Amino acid sequence: MRGAVKPRRAVRFAAVAAAALLAGLLPGPDSAASGPDGKVTLGYACAFPAGTAADGSGGTDKAVVQDVTVALVQNYPDTAVVGKPIQPGDLTATVTMPRAGAEALLPAGTTALTGAASLTAHVAQGTSRADAVWPGLTAPSTPLKGDGDLVLTFGGAVPPLTVTASGEVRFTAGELGLKLSPVTDPASTPPDSPSTGTDSATGTDSDSASGAGSATGTAADSAGTGQAAKDAADIIGTCAPKPDQGDLLGTVSVPGTPGGSSGPGHATAPGGSSAAAPTPRTGSRAGVGKTGEGAGDGAPDAARSDGRNTITLASPPHSGVHDCEDPPEGDTDPAVMDSIPRPPNAVRSPGPGDPPFPPYSQCGYVTGYSNVFKLKGAAVINDLTKKPTRVTVVQKSIWTEFTDPDPLKQYFEIDSIAKLALPPSDTTFLTFGFVPVTARMELLPKGLMTVVTVGTSNLGTITTSTIYGKQELRLSDVKVNGVPLDVGADCRASAPLDIKLVGYDRSSLTGRPTGPTDYGVQDGGPLAQDDLYIPPFTGCGSHGENLNSLFTSAISGHGNSLNLIQGPLCVPIAASGCDPEIAFPEPPHH
Repeated sequence: MRGAVKPRRAVRFAAVAAAALLAGLLPGPDSAASGPDGKVTLGYACAFPAGTAADGSGGTDKAVVQDVTVALVQNYPDTAVVGKPIQPGDLTATVTMPRAGAEALLPAGTTALTGAASLTAHVAQGTSRADAVWPGLTAPSTPLKGDGDLVLTFGGAVPPLTVTASGEVRFTAGELGLKLSPVTDPASTPPDSPSTGTDSATGTDSDSASGAGSATGTAADSAGTGQAAKDAADIIGTCAPKPDQGDLLGTVSVPGTPGGSSGPGHATAPGGSSAAAPTPRTGSRAGVGKTGEGAGDGAPDAARSDGRNTITLASPPHSGVHDCEDPPEGDTDPAVMDSIPRPPNAVRSPGPGDPPFPPYSQCGYVTGYSNVFKLKGAAVINDLTKKPTRVTVVQKSIWTEFTDPDPLKQYFEIDSIAKLALPPSDTTFLTFGFVPVTARMELLPKGLMTVVTVGTSNLGTITTSTIYGKQELRLSDVKVNGVPLDVGADCRASAPLDIKLVGYDRSSLTGRPTGPTDYGVQDGGPLAQDDLYIPPFTGCGSHGENLNSLFTSAISGHGNSLNLIQGPLCVPIAASGCDPEIAFPEPPHH
């Protein structure tokens, strides 16, 4: 359909993140929880499914139980307000497994591990109870070295909750769900011992040699450079804390009139519905998602008793969108195309006189933070809770050069265009560190954005995606400490912003599975621009008052950055490409 056969990861269209900048460039207040560091170390008993065996024989018909030690670290705010979100800090869970236990679980030849986890936090206020499932904890690739214990560190942000009454809110640790993703070296794996385990997507036994069972991707084709490491089937475990331990994660004081109701309260699940009171769970899965994010099965569980609601768990946002807009018309920026250093004998497709690729839309969501150096703050980009906008993408051309026998010298490039039109966004920042200023910001695209993805996915290579574009920054509806400031109808940066976002897929360097630091448009991942220059402002002021220098001195200059994350790409022409909806990404940290 494209006129050429594309390598595995290079075929990913890189333009979805092109417009991530477009929702906000000015910093708002930091939303991270504050408070003293909290750490609790607990013993857990982890049940792994039948069929888990290191020798690849399929194991026994009984679950494997392994004791582990889990150190949980998390900050909590000292106090909170009734009806306002209580935001716990990022959670870190360090899981330590005895070496002998790890060797009994992992397939022969395992050289490294990645993984995902979810923790169930028991939340209590008075007689109200709720179970908050905190998914999305991920562990980077960790080599297995030496003879010591296996140590994996999982981390990630957790959603907030609110309470409708005063009184202390207590958070305690509950069930932990684990997904271990082994990476094996075929050279050290016995030929008669294929790695066999449980498919994380279906819960059924799967043979890793067939390519099934791993949600983290397959190793890159070595293309004649030697046999690459491979990712074996995921190993799913459900871990229950051992009894009679101090499992308190933290407490938050909510001042006000004590009680808040005449009877015992009950918690509500997202959306306000009540659920039956939970009983201790020791054998159920803790919501580790099939794609490694630990997404769980949807809404968290909640407890219930008679009386008034006091605890409301935050519901993860959903797009509710399952299709893309019409594809944009136009072509890539000639200046960008001329700047790409291609091999002299690279061939472009479609070539002169060839019919163009069929235009069709691809679309997705990007979110994140922009950091303004002078103001030392961050603003949300494309807030997923406030009607975020999709970007639409069309592939335009590819460049190939595969005649060189050295896989490291072969060349593959995909060129695309992207379009995104965003509504104005409201933002708050502190000018000079102490003057609160609110403003409405609008970013107007100056033409389409150009996306260039270069990489063959051959073993030992990196695939790089770069998004180029120009945006005009405009400000209006400015208020200083709540008092309107008339900046006129033409307050703007004096020149368009030059956008150059970059994402890397390094998974082919060692043949490891795609990890949380890798970027691939179809699967999502992080993107960044380390030095975004904001030009001086012009046209700001009215009635003879010139405010250009105020905004220029507070905002303009080098050293600004963008830190973004992209969700999976929707491709409507592919089977179930947008079903049941276009997924939101997990926001990055700032």
